[in-house]
Amino acid sequence: MKEGKKLLITTGLLLTIMLTVACGKKEQAEETSSGNNPDAKTIVVGTGSSYEPYCYLDENGKLTGYEIAVLNAVDELLPQYKFDIQIFEFKNIAVGIDAGQIDLGAHQFEENDERKEKYLFSEEAYTTYDNYVTVAIDRNDINGIDDLAGKKVKASTGGNNVAYNLEKYNEKHPDAPLDIIYSSETTEQLISNLENGTYDGTVLLDRNVERYNEQYGKRLKIVGKPFTNSNTYYLYPKGAAELQKAVDGALRKLKKDGTLAELSIKYIGKDYTPKDE
Repeated sequence: MKEGKKLLITTGLLLTIMLTVACGKKEQAEETSSGNNPDAKTIVVGTGSSYEPYCYLDENGKLTGYEIAVLNAVDELLPQYKFDIQIFEFKNIAVGIDAGQIDLGAHQFEENDERKEKYLFSEEAYTTYDNYVTVAIDRNDINGIDDLAGKKVKASTGGNNVAYNLEKYNEKHPDAPLDIIYSSETTEQLISNLENGTYDGTVLLDRNVERYNEQYGKRLKIVGKPFTNSNTYYLYPKGAAELQKAVDGALRKLKKDGTLAELSIKYIGKDYTPKDE
């Protein structure tokens, strides 16, 4: 696939709306062959740098991953825009949109009612995102989410959609709630905490469980039906319908010509692109 326009990867902006957001180091993408449109509107894109294989720094410190490759492909199809990709912590992307400093959030965002009240989502999804209850490989007493009633369930901090859905589960099951533990740790620490009983379970993407078992030995398993069936979308401020429609059009083209599937296979390992019904 040919390379797109020059994408500028810069440090994240300092946001002041009750807090200051510290952003990542400056990363410059490769010069691309299509040139620069002097009249192109700069679109500030907020993404992360520590969520492999979606958005992360490679061994040379260059920002890469599925998110970045898709953004390159989208930008290539939109000469009226120039994407300026900036690195933020996941939790601060929404803050940047609130502050008017980010035009497009790209970090495998799932829809939920709380987010939809505040933000505009793309209509075109670009990744499937099915989450499952995950436990240590030797746990045989847990076969689904209901078996975790009263037990310790790990959820990530920082506005993760899994945490949102676990909280919603508790609202619907007040007589048998989960004991949600909010924490942030490395993957290896998470696996160890599931094995030693610090947590009884968590909720993870099935493909992430496969990847962790390849990296750390077969120590985890998924159980039961999917806890959530979801897709991921770009996140915009309210009022950004023009940008949203343009990007949606580019995503549709990338789906139709197979580019999105190729990028998913290259970076994630399989075709995880949503299929139109």
